[in-house]
Amino acid sequence: MATPTQSPLPSESSDQNSWVCEHRWHGVAGLVAFRKACRGRAVTNLGNGGVDGRLAFRAGDDCMVALVRGSNWKWPQGFGSLGDWNLQGLLVGLPAGRYCNVAALSSKFVAGAVMECPSEVLVGGDGAVLSGSVPEGDLLAIYGGSRLPDRRLRSDQRRR
Repeated sequence: MATPTQSPLPSESSDQNSWVCEHRWHGVAGLVAFRKACRGRAVTNLGNGGVDGRLAFRAGDDCMVALVRGSNWKWPQGFGSLGDWNLQGLLVGLPAGRYCNVAALSSKFVAGAVMECPSEVLVGGDGAVLSGSVPEGDLLAIYGGSRLPDRRLRSDQRRR
């Protein structure tokens, strides 16, 4: 199906409501596969790191989302600026490995074809995040299907 180029609304309505192509927004393409893989699974709250305006949850055994509320100068909610959320130490329960934050992609994630990702999360053997963060006003989404191949060490790195 071709990408829509004009509003499906009647002309009198489209003058008042602009046409928005959400499917073209940064991150949406990567989240489609996440939704398909994770829908219908039991949700577990992983907490907020002790800060209101942050939320992390797991769906099933291999899907995880973390969100940080952005600040809104027009309708302040009392949170102020929360800054980025460093997820280090958050127990997410996913298998150890490197995961691509599919919410940071501008195109569909293809397992095995993607070697690097603009936003990665490293999960340790105990299921806790070793590195990864959520920018303020954004979200992070990882799942088993977004696992990246392990980085291969160069021969000179193996000797150390």
